[in-house]
Amino acid sequence: MSEHTASATTRPSTRKRYKRIAYGLLGAGILALWIGIAADRFVLGVALYWAGGLGMGLVQRFSPVELYDERDNAIERKASQNTLNVFAYLFVLGAPGGLALHESGVVTLPGEFYGAMLTLFGVYVVFGVSIFYYKRTA
Repeated sequence: MSEHTASATTRPSTRKRYKRIAYGLLGAGILALWIGIAADRFVLGVALYWAGGLGMGLVQRFSPVELYDERDNAIERKASQNTLNVFAYLFVLGAPGGLALHESGVVTLPGEFYGAMLTLFGVYVVFGVSIFYYKRTA
């Protein structure tokens, strides 16, 4: 009789194994950052966080298999589009709405409001420049 071997569908694929390692390193780095903050060892936590992020990048760069395929790219594209749409509505409606409410005396806007609006503006400037660049070079 032949030996019993696990079927290909029950074994994790090589791609999945390397993804787990990469995301595990990143997760460990994030956890180390939180522990470092809680233990009042912020610099050590940040160093370990960076090490986890660097480890993830190295696994992604030097793994023997391609970790992401067309399906992953399509999912990321849809998620990116959804995220940009949500923040576009927040920016387009929130900036003038907040300023109008502030000027009419209904609310007093905190300083963080202006920083948030400037950040959203910056995100869309980078997005616009990226679109312009990639349309020219594609």
